Amino acid sequence: MSTSGDEEMTPKTKHSEETRKVLLSLHVNVALHSACVFMQGIAFTYLSKKLDVSPTVWGYLNTCTALCHLVGSPIYGRFGDLYGGRLALALSFLSMFVTCSLLAMADSVRMLFISRLPMIFMQVMPGAHMVVADATDDASRSDAMGKVGMFFGIGLLVGPVSGGWLSEHYSEHLTCVVAAGLSLLQVVLVMMFVPAQMKPVKQDENRTKAGTSVFDVREIARLCSIPQVQQLLTIRCLSLFPSMLLQSTFPIIMASTFNMGPQDSGFFMAYIGLVSMLTMGVGVGIITKRFNDLTILRCSTMAFIVSNIFMACATKIWHLYLTVTPADVGGATMGVIMNSALTKVVPAEDTGAVMGLSGAMQHLVHTIAPSIGGWLLEHYGFPYIGVLAAALNTALVMYLFLGNISKSFSYQKDSSGTTTV
Repeated sequence: MSTSGDEEMTPKTKHSEETRKVLLSLHVNVALHSACVFMQGIAFTYLSKKLDVSPTVWGYLNTCTALCHLVGSPIYGRFGDLYGGRLALALSFLSMFVTCSLLAMADSVRMLFISRLPMIFMQVMPGAHMVVADATDDASRSDAMGKVGMFFGIGLLVGPVSGGWLSEHYSEHLTCVVAAGLSLLQVVLVMMFVPAQMKPVKQDENRTKAGTSVFDVREIARLCSIPQVQQLLTIRCLSLFPSMLLQSTFPIIMASTFNMGPQDSGFFMAYIGLVSMLTMGVGVGIITKRFNDLTILRCSTMAFIVSNIFMACATKIWHLYLTVTPADVGGATMGVIMNSALTKVVPAEDTGAVMGLSGAMQHLVHTIAPSIGGWLLEHYGFPYIGVLAAALNTALVMYLFLGNISKSFSYQKDSSGTTTV
């Protein structure tokens, strides 16, 4: 290979002091965004309760949120590939600002639905993962993505407690105003510290090769035709559905079944954030050095099964803490490994698009699961949701053990230009 050509194709920031500064600013923004998400999430939950939203309508609200994310994810991923991580992240933070502003004015169920619409471009984690993928190599990517998840966990520690305290002592509307102000601050930070483009290709070559439209369906179809992408997205779909059944109904379960107030719910969510933070910030880096991707995926799914069984038997608040611990560890680990693997099996210029596909898969499941979960909760109760989730995860474990799945993932290009693993 030509060394001069390689130098031109290598991002100047990779493995440099500038990269560390970019990742640090990214960590701060992710932590702030996570705090804002859970602050408005607490406010959204208790505004819904004040407006007498039934479990079924709550499911519809979650489905609306997921549908917006589903439509926006592939478009957002292509936007990031074409215009860079800085503009992509700024767009997400602006969407969060509009969402929180609308929720601050919400006084009806209709306004709750309207406040979900700007979430079509609120895709911060796919944008953050795209920047990490562009700034790291395959060996360090899982650990770097885990660190991003750790800072998301820090926001999960702060956000629910702050949101619960503000909602209980002042109002849900003030909570949303604070979250909106922090979202504007994130726009400023990302424009100051994140480079316009970090991909290891020249921007004009990238656009020539991948097309110039964020709506280019052929490019998305090309990525979906890669066998390893198909396989990973299938695993992601199968793992997300039982998790979303529980996750989408959990706020209602906490508030109605276990009578947890805003502040108690905040502490509970903070515990989830602490477990996620430790898992992604410390655990992922350790286990990825000792085990291959497939082994980690199998163990994560078995942790889900344990959690689902606990869920079916939960009768006290401390049971909930016991229930979410293995689920949180398994979910955090699996999420990092799946996103890292997806960025490894595609060319560097397509990391944004594949993260958009991953997000779309997540939101596709989130579009369907809340309505089913809300219906099950209203007609049968939360133990049945745990039983169904355990059965689905058992099926996934069987697929991971019996299916023809690679133990580890990487992208290679042979002389004919085909992708191999």
